Amino acid sequence: MFNKEIELKIQALGFKEYTEIQIAIFDAFDKYNRIIGLAPTGTGKTHAYLLPMVNQINKELKEVQGVICVPTNDLVIQVEKMVKDLELDIDVKAYYQGKDRNKDLESLRKRQPQLVIATPGKLQDYAIKENALKIYTTKAIILDEADMMFDLDFITTLDPVFQAIPSSKILMFSATLPEGLNTWVRKYFGNAFIIDLKDPSKLQIEHALIQTQHETRNTVLKELVKSINPYLCLVFVSRNDDIEAVFNVLQDEGLKVTMISSKVPLRQRKSLIEEIKALKYQYVVSSDIAARGIDIDGISHIINYDLPFELDFYIHRSGRTGRMGKTGIVYSLVTKENSRKIDTLKKKNITFTKYNIRNNELIKTERKIKNGISEDELKEIRKIKKPTKVTPNYKKKNKEKIKKARNIVRYGGK
Repeated sequence: MFNKEIELKIQALGFKEYTEIQIAIFDAFDKYNRIIGLAPTGTGKTHAYLLPMVNQINKELKEVQGVICVPTNDLVIQVEKMVKDLELDIDVKAYYQGKDRNKDLESLRKRQPQLVIATPGKLQDYAIKENALKIYTTKAIILDEADMMFDLDFITTLDPVFQAIPSSKILMFSATLPEGLNTWVRKYFGNAFIIDLKDPSKLQIEHALIQTQHETRNTVLKELVKSINPYLCLVFVSRNDDIEAVFNVLQDEGLKVTMISSKVPLRQRKSLIEEIKALKYQYVVSSDIAARGIDIDGISHIINYDLPFELDFYIHRSGRTGRMGKTGIVYSLVTKENSRKIDTLKKKNITFTKYNIRNNELIKTERKIKNGISEDELKEIRKIKKPTKVTPNYKKKNKEKIKKARNIVRYGGK
């Protein structure tokens, strides 16, 4: 599958087995010119495309042979680190906002890197506007976190980039595929080979709902953090303006907490992420965009202080935990106004469990139906087969079956 050098590097990284998306991409990479990979966040998508891409690079050729495009500066840095961790003798360059533009362009006029990692804006600037980055030689281009690029309106920025490499292999990866991307996908991917593993129900993540009201949200948040003891918890806030307020609420509780947002300068975010990885903090308050740069396997809990404006971001948020086969739990503080959003998420194969908090303890709540029967009990009762003929004592026997079914739910069959 890979050359001997790559195989040894994979072993050194501690890979015991490949994930489903990795196996699928490894098999498809050399067979198809257009590939779309759909899989939840945290399933190993980056290594799925990174390993076959570096495997195809000819070290003797001093030209661009691979391009990786990601939507944020943090992700550029993250992917660059993953490449460097492989310790291959490949000329890799990362381009993102905040680096010295003149220095980048001067370097490109002297020599071309073999592997490029960049944001869409930098690709368009260096390759199209300045014609300094010669991407037309690339064998493959990867578009990762495509749905986020659509949300940030980067797709139009990428149009001239893709037009410059019509014969190159193009792979697109995403946790979701918004309908708004359909026209763009048809234009550049046509009849692409699609690997669809995006069903979130396959992950070992529990999705919990805790009912609240706008005016009691902070109180419920404080009660929640008293009832859990996470290894590392990300607290998502939809509005940047609310991040500091939520941070202050948790800090007042005496917790080891930090905050990260797009407002924090890039250099500071880099050092902050290293501190988070070193477990200096137990809680991290973050916006959706900033969290894309936090690639940590040890995130055990997610708290949604509020639901995201764009529901696809719920998938990305929850994908920060339960990574690479591990378990995780996502707590969402919701109001009655969120019922439609919850119904929409249920249609995406997400099962929610409702909880109350009493005396700093999370208690699973069951929605009661007629005669005090819970939903779980009703499901078990529905399994009782109806008799083909009504016999004497039918009602009594049926009551006994119903009692037994309810006891299975309540007491495990007693």
